[in-house]
Amino acid sequence: MAAAAAGAVNAVNDCFSIGSTVVCTTCFNEEVEGEVLAFDHNTKMLILKCRSKSTEELSDIYAMNLSLCSNVQVIKECNGNFDDPQKLNLEQVKMRLRKTVERRQDYLKSKNADVSPEAQELYRAIAKQYGYNEVSWQGLNIQILNEVTISPPYRVDNVVSSSNNETSCNYIKRIIKQFFNTRPSPVPESGAAASTSSPSVSPTSSSLASGSPVPAN
Repeated sequence: MAAAAAGAVNAVNDCFSIGSTVVCTTCFNEEVEGEVLAFDHNTKMLILKCRSKSTEELSDIYAMNLSLCSNVQVIKECNGNFDDPQKLNLEQVKMRLRKTVERRQDYLKSKNADVSPEAQELYRAIAKQYGYNEVSWQGLNIQILNEVTISPPYRVDNVVSSSNNETSCNYIKRIIKQFFNTRPSPVPESGAAASTSSPSVSPTSSSLASGSPVPAN
């Protein structure tokens, strides 16, 4: 699989030209499409100018490591003249890189192999309100501000404060209520749906319904 991805990258390496439009898939399964600003063959680093996700007046600059990308395709070749690209704001690039690393580290903090994905999502919902530095896993329990603990199954009745801080407890309970109220209802299994729509009738209940006597033991 990795060899195939590397082969795909090598196949288009020599074809990149400034101004061309390239699309690729990152290791996070995110598709990125943009205009080529620069490409370094030795490091396989590709700089793309993409449409901004926040405003049409600006562009987002992506530094892509093609060694970690797949499905790299040149959508449109540019063989004509082009203007020199504007200089990058390196401080802004560093800031965005730092924020991206911090978001990834925060996401990893929410992972716990011993709890359900739903519990991990609740952890992230609470951390968005309090900050990831104030929320942590203590075994199977979620701990907030080092004083409020939520134990499985992570409902409002499972919220306990070691310092009897009612204000924090009530606020966390509201977060939990909102979290579960906004989640989609579970879809019943086909077998359960079939049994609900077509309940089986026992011989005894059938005999009672028809008025037939039930044999005594």
